[in-house]
Amino acid sequence: MISEEACTEEVSYRGKHFTIPSLESDGGIFIEPHPENSKIEVPRDSLVIQKLNSTFDLQQFKQERKPISLGLIPEDIRSTVFMPGVPRTLDLPIKFPGSNYRLPSELAHLAGVIQMVADYEAVVNKDCHDEYYCYLTVDHGLVKPGTLQREAPCHVDGFQGARWTPKVRCNHTYCVSDVIPTVYYPQPFDFDLLDEGTHNFFWEMNRQVATTNSAHVWRPRPCELTLMDCYCVHRGDECTAETLRTFIRLSFEVRIFDREGNAHNPLFSYDWPMVPRDIEALNLVPFDPDCDPSLRVFPWQQVSGEPHDDKKTRTKPNLRPQSLSEPGAK
Repeated sequence: MISEEACTEEVSYRGKHFTIPSLESDGGIFIEPHPENSKIEVPRDSLVIQKLNSTFDLQQFKQERKPISLGLIPEDIRSTVFMPGVPRTLDLPIKFPGSNYRLPSELAHLAGVIQMVADYEAVVNKDCHDEYYCYLTVDHGLVKPGTLQREAPCHVDGFQGARWTPKVRCNHTYCVSDVIPTVYYPQPFDFDLLDEGTHNFFWEMNRQVATTNSAHVWRPRPCELTLMDCYCVHRGDECTAETLRTFIRLSFEVRIFDREGNAHNPLFSYDWPMVPRDIEALNLVPFDPDCDPSLRVFPWQQVSGEPHDDKKTRTKPNLRPQSLSEPGAK
């Protein structure tokens, strides 16, 4: 297990703060997929499965996407998988194209859930599994009432904006948390009038969810493992009481994740130039400049656009503009 003392570097830019753990090359865990061991049913009628290896296409957002449930993490490994004391580890590559899965010893307690995902992935993506990277994110910490462990706005993992021309194969991601599960919005989204080099699509996701008064919201259960693709709109959820939370994400991508702040895996030999990279740097604007201000600012900004005085304060989008007491509210 990683201790807080093992963290050797902190990076901050544009309102974001990253802690990069130092991981050892000795004693790593190597995992091979065993598809014959996976007993989880594959819903072949799901769009997530049907479009698994397709090229990114904005038109796909017009069809509602609900993540696939792979069931609950088995009780006998939950205490190990959701072990406390792990500092934030972002997008650590644990699999390269053609390789097995490699976990540094400090993250060996995650082997159970990694094996579950590897086995299932080898079933649903047997023809293309070897062509993907897999990136691991682990976020553990104390979440205070009314706050979020992770960013609030609606978004998708693996959005391909103007930088990606031509578009490439879609991202798909497995997620699980022991408490306060991620919130999903399986509803159609229409981006026909937006320009990817001009407009902030995540702000528009906020706005379109707000126009439905969050009527399509879906929450998995605590410890429920889900599989989503890059068209599953979601966000972090608020907690109502002080809570320790562990969030785990496994992203399958054909692209190199080169954002500064991502962790480095010493079990592979690679040297990627890491650069500050986030949506703020693109200077995008809202499609509807007159929508609720909370829907068109970054979390670290006040609705005026100015940074919060307290770096821990985050602006949450008003996704339920109607009061439940108002006529027509859902």
